[in-house]
Amino acid sequence: MKRIAIVAALAAWALMPYPLFAQFIGLTTELVAVDGAPGVNTYRIYAEFGNPNDELVAIFGIEADPLILSSSTTFYHPAGGSGTTLDVNPTIVSLVPELAFDSWLTIGLENQTGNEASSIGFDFSDWINLGADLVVNDPFGAVFFTLPGSAQNLPVDGRVLMAQLSSSGTIDGDFNIQWRSAAGDSFNETGLSFSIIPGCTDPTATNYDPSATIEDGSCLFALPSFENLTWELVANNTIPGFNTYRVYANFSNPGDELTAVFGQSDNPLIIETSGTFYQNPLAGAYSTSITPFILGADPDAAFDSWVTIGAESSNNNALQNIGVNVAPFEAGGTLAINDPSGGAWFVFPGDQPSAFPDSEGRVLIAQLTTDGVVDLTVNLQYRATDGSNPQEFGLNLVFPDTILGCTDPTACNFNSSADTDDGSCLFLDACGNCGGTATAGCTDPSACNFDGSASCDDGSCLFLDACGNCGGTATAGCTDPSAC
Repeated sequence: MKRIAIVAALAAWALMPYPLFAQFIGLTTELVAVDGAPGVNTYRIYAEFGNPNDELVAIFGIEADPLILSSSTTFYHPAGGSGTTLDVNPTIVSLVPELAFDSWLTIGLENQTGNEASSIGFDFSDWINLGADLVVNDPFGAVFFTLPGSAQNLPVDGRVLMAQLSSSGTIDGDFNIQWRSAAGDSFNETGLSFSIIPGCTDPTATNYDPSATIEDGSCLFALPSFENLTWELVANNTIPGFNTYRVYANFSNPGDELTAVFGQSDNPLIIETSGTFYQNPLAGAYSTSITPFILGADPDAAFDSWVTIGAESSNNNALQNIGVNVAPFEAGGTLAINDPSGGAWFVFPGDQPSAFPDSEGRVLIAQLTTDGVVDLTVNLQYRATDGSNPQEFGLNLVFPDTILGCTDPTACNFNSSADTDDGSCLFLDACGNCGGTATAGCTDPSACNFDGSASCDDGSCLFLDACGNCGGTATAGCTDPSAC
């Protein structure tokens, strides 16, 4: 008679009318514990409602609408475990900790305290004793229910707890429920399927599992991957006498996100040139100023000097700035952030797609057009995939590449390959030594102009003539006219 009553009750539920505006949203799953019991994950299943006064009144299964809870391994049921929370004694659970991870059905409550539910027709023996699948698919059916108006039926934060399930494997299931709307109308929801495949659900993780349906905390992330700064020549003579360069921050992990370029007194940011930075009168100091209108009005604006994070124009550009004095830079001079309060240009994480590395691992941070050599020092902050926010200080680049040496053709160490004079030029001294300080003079001690300080003889030696003149050519003889 009891089984006949169950069938009759289920049939009556199935025939109840549905109002137009139902508030049942669906099932949700939640990971409660990882390895709460060794090798076992524990999950909870909820019915979610859109109205805080909706009620979950029954969980049922019958031949036409089976209730199925299936695990790829077994369900965890420790000794003393229960099929429903009607048998969960909180005092015993506190004494036997593994019972906290038992598998059971419920409506709203996680133990028997104040629990007004009833269970009819379920056979939990194999589920509890063997960890086998729980299946209700016979003509008589089974139901776990409460009376309408019970406080345990009402959502908490929009949800009513239906089950706790623990397993070392994946879990699939089909639930059928009856619920009562705030207006007092009853509904059946059948074939509510769910699938629990634990794994890493973060696509940026190294062990991302696209088949996983619930995050189990197993995600592994690459270490912060900033490598260096690099520069690139965009084009020669873009503005007469000027070349255009771009500067990049380089990463090995495509999931790392550049968020700020900054400076302060302890770690200055300096971007300077030995010449002048080209600044187009229509453009500004940031890539946000490069708009289609400006490029149409003056094509030379494409070679303007600006700073950025990723984006090279105003399109999809979320760049912001604070504490940066760009006036000297906009006048063709140095961009410096070196005061105690500091400054930065930055994007908020997730706001700028181009803040992530491109296919070559690069994030653009500046375009610089100049007729000189650039000396750039910056500091960076980025969001790594492991959730950290590393900072990199004092990153320096000098470009374009130069060959230093002596560029004076009259010097004895003239370097015809050098394009930048480094002040190293040397010249021959008086004795022909490159870069020496020797002096030349007469080094013959018998000469009348002997120079004891001379390092080399310069052929200047003079000698006394017959009449004693230094360097003279006089000859000696009788100078008396009366002599014979």
